Amino acid sequence: MRFTRRLAIPVAVAAGAVLFSAPAALGAAPDWRKVPHSAEEGTLNDVAVLGGGDAWAVGLRQPPYETATPVAEHWDGSSWKAVPVPATPTGTGSLDGVSAVASNDVWAVGDSTGQGPVIRHWNGTAWTAVPPAAPPEGVHPGADRLNDVAAVSATDAWAVGLFSDWNAPGPATLIERWDGTRWSRVPAPSPGRLSNTLQSVAAVSASDVWAVGYYYGEKDTNVALVLHWDGRAWTRSPVTLPSGNTQLQSVTAVSAKDVWAVGDHEGRPFVLHWDGVRWRVLPEPAQTDSSLSAAATDGRGGVWAAGYRMTDGGTTSRPLFLHWTGGRWVTGTSEEAEGTVEGLTRVGGSIWAVGTTSPCSCYVAPPLVEVNGPLPK
Repeated sequence: MRFTRRLAIPVAVAAGAVLFSAPAALGAAPDWRKVPHSAEEGTLNDVAVLGGGDAWAVGLRQPPYETATPVAEHWDGSSWKAVPVPATPTGTGSLDGVSAVASNDVWAVGDSTGQGPVIRHWNGTAWTAVPPAAPPEGVHPGADRLNDVAAVSATDAWAVGLFSDWNAPGPATLIERWDGTRWSRVPAPSPGRLSNTLQSVAAVSASDVWAVGYYYGEKDTNVALVLHWDGRAWTRSPVTLPSGNTQLQSVTAVSAKDVWAVGDHEGRPFVLHWDGVRWRVLPEPAQTDSSLSAAATDGRGGVWAAGYRMTDGGTTSRPLFLHWTGGRWVTGTSEEAEGTVEGLTRVGGSIWAVGTTSPCSCYVAPPLVEVNGPLPK
């Protein structure tokens, strides 16, 4: 899951830069097309797919003047339909990440607004509540939350987020692992003295798992954080970062030699690529006042990255789609004029995008659901 951040930053485009995405040229089909959706309000934070006719999206539903509640929706090859999810301890909250192993084995994680992490499991018939790992003895879970989940098999899954470490000034990284019976906490680096968070996790195998996020550094800026599990322990993965504020919001893994992480650097899209040896910072796209929340490979060696860009003096959020192909960035076109993309996933020759169509955090709008390529069936 990626937190939607809408910052009021002045908009500027460098001379000769690629312009922001705009409606497709006359007669040309847009790269991303809207898919009919019945919900009138809410945000979809993540999406996972098992096949063309079997996909899940999770998020929150928030009618006007009401609190948010978790939501899970299923794609059956023809339409998206909401499926009941057990209520959280507080009755409010959201689901922020989803991962699927099989049609009867799907995990979703999130937050219960003050009562700690939420974990839900789909067994092929219904969603059930599964207890998260217990916090240290005597510590209330409070602001603890899980932002994303990656399932490797029926007996191996990872969830990441942050927890309130009472022995430190601020939150620490939180990693939990499912062993087929229960969730337990696994030690992980927390380099930031004041704050640490993990936003996303992706697994290549049981001994090759990546988690990304950021921590608050000594120079009063956020610093992108990359962690790796080698089958024995979580360690920091060295990354040479540009100066200034950097954050990573999402990671997607294709193989041991092909991993992508996206976020933002000083209000501009930021992308890293792992080639099996080292992380490389890709050239920054021309967009400013933008952030990337999700990524999915295109199946041809490139990657789609998506999030939002601010326009109209920093008051309006618009979907941003960027495609890395042939060693350059190409800005994609969307049928949605406003909103934010929160999640991406590929199925065959198609990619699902989910998020919100709200142009700001001032009100709730219908979810964003779009597809690149043919509609999966």
